[in-house]
Amino acid sequence: MNSSLLTASTLLVTLSLTGCANLTNQAVNEVKADIKRSEQQLGSQMTQGQQQQLQQQASTQAQLDRLLAQQKDNEVLIGSLLSQQQTLNQMVKSMSRPLVSQQSPVKFSEPGLSTPDGKLILGESEWVYVAEAHGTFQSRVDTGAATSSISATDIQVFERDGHRWVKFKMPLDEGGSIDMEAPFVRYVRIRQSSSDHYDRRPSVRLSIQLGSLKEQAEFNLKDRSQMDFSLLLGRELIKDVAVVDVAREFVQPKPEADGAAEVTAKSRKAETPKPTPATKVTPVVSEAAPAVEAPAKAEVKPADAKPESKPASAASQS
Repeated sequence: MNSSLLTASTLLVTLSLTGCANLTNQAVNEVKADIKRSEQQLGSQMTQGQQQQLQQQASTQAQLDRLLAQQKDNEVLIGSLLSQQQTLNQMVKSMSRPLVSQQSPVKFSEPGLSTPDGKLILGESEWVYVAEAHGTFQSRVDTGAATSSISATDIQVFERDGHRWVKFKMPLDEGGSIDMEAPFVRYVRIRQSSSDHYDRRPSVRLSIQLGSLKEQAEFNLKDRSQMDFSLLLGRELIKDVAVVDVAREFVQPKPEADGAAEVTAKSRKAETPKPTPATKVTPVVSEAAPAVEAPAKAEVKPADAKPESKPASAASQS
């Protein structure tokens, strides 16, 4: 009986193990199937992602190609604009070369004085003709100032034909003024000699004549009504073209223009005008006309001993 029970137990264990084995094989097959399905799904998803990535790369490349094409077009356009700008600059320079107004040609009463190497000799003060104002101005020559300056009030910067211009009033003698317009050049910062304060002033380009020099000169605009001279010549204008002798005045002859206004320095308005303006040009000019200026020289006390001896000789002759 014991053997029968052992046999039966053995059969039951064998059957149980066989069933478990069958169940384990089914589970393994199911897992393998799930893994295969997952791999197929992952492969499908990866394929779709790669396709989308390739499409995005193609779209990005197309955008880059369009941007490069636009950049090339812009470079061509910029080159064309630069060429046009150079052409316009050359045209402006060629148009600005006439320095003297055609309506009021300037004539010299006397030739300008110069050094042996051709530089003008300037005194501390000189006459300057400004074509835009059609006037001659007593001007101060100041080598301590870098830029030139001209008296102006009611200064307004405006635009004309795409370019900036400046309109202003230039004071004259006896309280009058001239309405002027000139091309705008730039803004300049000028430091006051008496303080650390800086003035921001617009500057314009004007046609001037100083002796035999005809020039398009840059002037900054400032109200100089409290100063002796309404026009100041700085060293940038006169460098390389003139030398300055501060012990002399009005070395260069005064330009003459029909109907031109005349502005004198305030310190000279109360002075009695000389009978002949040419006597101020140089001592050489005064010596060239001794007969005309003999009475004036006698009043100036030139310390001439010879003229005093002339009456004695005349008495002996009589």
